[in-house]
Amino acid sequence: MVNIESSWIAVGRRIAPTVFKTTASGVFALGALIHIGRMIVGLERWQQEVFTPPIDIAFGLLIIVPAVTGVLSWRLYSGGWGGRIVFSFALFLLSISVPLHLRTILTWSTEYLLAFPFWYSAIEVPMFALLSYAVTQLRFGALASTSITSQT
Repeated sequence: MVNIESSWIAVGRRIAPTVFKTTASGVFALGALIHIGRMIVGLERWQQEVFTPPIDIAFGLLIIVPAVTGVLSWRLYSGGWGGRIVFSFALFLLSISVPLHLRTILTWSTEYLLAFPFWYSAIEVPMFALLSYAVTQLRFGALASTSITSQT
């Protein structure tokens, strides 16, 4: 007899890395575009006319997908240390971005964005562009076994 619940979990574990790589790449690319727009349009005008509360909340909800699938993929990572550092950094940024953007649900204000100066966006654009590519290069394999086997 097949346990349906464990079958869904198994499928989720298999697809989580692919969903993570795809959505994280898209979110980082979108983040780079958002910061480019912010620099072109101007910080205050961008915050007042473009990156309004509904947009900020939608972006926060979008970020949940790579944040969750990244956590689910953690033990499946099979690349080297450099990739692990990139993966950790990307997952850190995604994880802190969720509450940052979703706080707008409670405040219905994006004025907190004005605390981030122009130079912050100038750093974020190339960093997000690199992360958008780098996450697509991460390697994932089968779930590592947690059982201890005796060798005799």
